[in-house]
Amino acid sequence: MISSQSITEANLASQWQDQERVPGFELLPVNMLAQPKDVKLVCEMTGAPATIQLITPYLTLYFATRTDAEIAWAGILHKIIPLLGPIRTAPAVIGSEEERQRRQYTLEVSKRALIDLTKNEAANLLARGQYQLSIPGAQQSMTFIKDVHGDQSVELVPAYLLLAEANLGLRRYKAAEEFLSLANWSVLQNPECSNLIRSQLHRNFGKLYAGQGKHVEALKQLAHDVYFSSLEVGPEHVDTAAGYFHMANIFSSQNRVENGLAFYDKVVDIWYKFLANVRSNAQDIDVLGEAQIAEAMDMLKNVWQIREKFLGNEHIATGESRFTLGLLYLFVGETQSALGHISVAKTIYTEHLGEDHPSTQDVISVLTQLSTMDIGGSSATPNGASGMESR
Repeated sequence: MISSQSITEANLASQWQDQERVPGFELLPVNMLAQPKDVKLVCEMTGAPATIQLITPYLTLYFATRTDAEIAWAGILHKIIPLLGPIRTAPAVIGSEEERQRRQYTLEVSKRALIDLTKNEAANLLARGQYQLSIPGAQQSMTFIKDVHGDQSVELVPAYLLLAEANLGLRRYKAAEEFLSLANWSVLQNPECSNLIRSQLHRNFGKLYAGQGKHVEALKQLAHDVYFSSLEVGPEHVDTAAGYFHMANIFSSQNRVENGLAFYDKVVDIWYKFLANVRSNAQDIDVLGEAQIAEAMDMLKNVWQIREKFLGNEHIATGESRFTLGLLYLFVGETQSALGHISVAKTIYTEHLGEDHPSTQDVISVLTQLSTMDIGGSSATPNGASGMESR
């Protein structure tokens, strides 16, 4: 996985080697003498003067450095380059008015589809901690949104937030703040902006201030995040849980352990209730995208490790964390990891609550169903759920 700080040379080389198997493209230095004097080639990523050209059968793109080209290719271009050619290349023959309208309509449909594709790819890479690789997709999404909706549209906010989050992950706080300021200005100019967007904006401001050590400001922003998320989906929704999680992290960084643990409790409770419901309604798991599942994994792993650090590895709260994390592993098909966490949870529950307690029986029932599954890979969704033991 790409480092949360920067893309390492080894990982970048691995990503690049995978993409080099795609035939028909190469990287070459730009021949400045071959370019008309009035043409200034700039980098797709940075806007700096280009020195490298990425040549494909569909299109030639320009970059400031070879590394910029490699990151852009591995991040998004390898998925969209066949579609970029027709979008950026003018037709050889203009044709009739009807043909021009048809082409314009086709281009707009393609751009709208690419907005979703690039945005989702950037979000998925962000969730995996591949911040550097997520930037090209977010940039491409921003470009397509401007083409379709205009430079001042509120539709730009999600792209700004993706770019802000990527820069936060890379600890580029100045760049992150610039994108958040653009997003905030757009929201202020569009009062009809959804509560979901407002929640995400405040969440990223909270993360920015937390990274800068401005804990009071961070908590205020995250409180706004929870408020707007609660208006949109409810205070007990998994989307709102991320706000509680980031607040808990700030309390922990201030050594306010009791406050932090209380908010971590909220995160676990929300995800347990959701997963318990999914056990009875398996189709509900489809509402979670790859990015949201990755974020949930990260949150629940962190809560488990923090509870283990402060409460001990045999505490009932630690067992709850492991059971909930195990359920999430189970529903994404990672049955071996699920078995490991749920087995430990069963031991903890039995010791604290006794084997006949409903919560212990719930864990045992999942283990029983796991024993009938192919632990090597395939999974089945267990049915039935009972409540988690309250602390």
